[in-house]
Amino acid sequence: MMKVAQTMNGSLIRADQAAKQQRVTRYFCPRCQKAVQLHCGAHKAPYFAHVAEHVLGGGESSTHQAGKQAIAELAHALGWHASFEVPVGETQRADVWLTRDQQALIIEYQCSPLSPDKLNQRTIGYQQRQLPVRWVVGERYCLTNRYLSQQQLGFINYRRQWGFYVVSYLPKQGQWVLYHHIVARDFAGYAWQTLRLTTEAFVRLLVTQVQLPANHYTGKSQVIQQQAICRRLGLQDAHYVTLQAACYTHHERLQNVPKWCYCTHNVPPIYQVSQFESRVTWWLSGQPIDHFLAVTPLLYQPLLKQSLFVHWGQAALKQAIKKEPVSFDCRF
Repeated sequence: MMKVAQTMNGSLIRADQAAKQQRVTRYFCPRCQKAVQLHCGAHKAPYFAHVAEHVLGGGESSTHQAGKQAIAELAHALGWHASFEVPVGETQRADVWLTRDQQALIIEYQCSPLSPDKLNQRTIGYQQRQLPVRWVVGERYCLTNRYLSQQQLGFINYRRQWGFYVVSYLPKQGQWVLYHHIVARDFAGYAWQTLRLTTEAFVRLLVTQVQLPANHYTGKSQVIQQQAICRRLGLQDAHYVTLQAACYTHHERLQNVPKWCYCTHNVPPIYQVSQFESRVTWWLSGQPIDHFLAVTPLLYQPLLKQSLFVHWGQAALKQAIKKEPVSFDCRF
């Protein structure tokens, strides 16, 4: 723990002075010239500490440190004051604690493995203290494959101008990446738009609140979905073999399910299983169709409120039901 560090121009500065200046810059150890970080805890006097290069026994990597510095730089340009590693309760530390006009905002930078359960636990920890939290992810969680993992999906958030989105910061490139208007499509994985930004460009985007264009991807047609189901049954795909067995118990076949079981439009990227699987299960159980979108299995998503997506596609689903022959509607 150090009270004095060296600035980029070689002059010395005390930790309390650096904290008051609210500048986003780099500091170095006067002895070894290695990077140090300014810590401004809520109940501890400001101090400098060396930046760990590797994660050993819970230490902080240089990648994680670079991400936090980038977040602080972005926040400073937006008029926020940033503090690092601020204790929240007895078990949590906020990566970046932002304050502005009596408001507080937590930004977490996640570049190491984190399970959905841990993500949920940390998010709820902040929410219980009335602290809003936003997540920025590192390269590990970048959206590069159209079939996303639950770890990636757990960081999805929602904003009217961006739709469902994920924000990433890549320290090696010094670049922000915004994956926006993320949607899910049955038998086609996920789709999204990608926007790569400098810090200055990202600041402008946040200030102007520009409406970003949505993608124009469409879902697979019913015919293509039926062909995909036949292929997966032929390959003995466990999900579809189980669904077929469930159909047999009701004297039905998977190939003859109602047309509304085929979802040909985009849906929110928050479901654990495909719309087809959920709808077939719902159809076989004889539940009221009007309740489908409200109670169908959802990804355990701590960052989103149910109200953001509860009506998504409901009109399209009801319209599809209306087109069904009476024989299919009678079980509801």
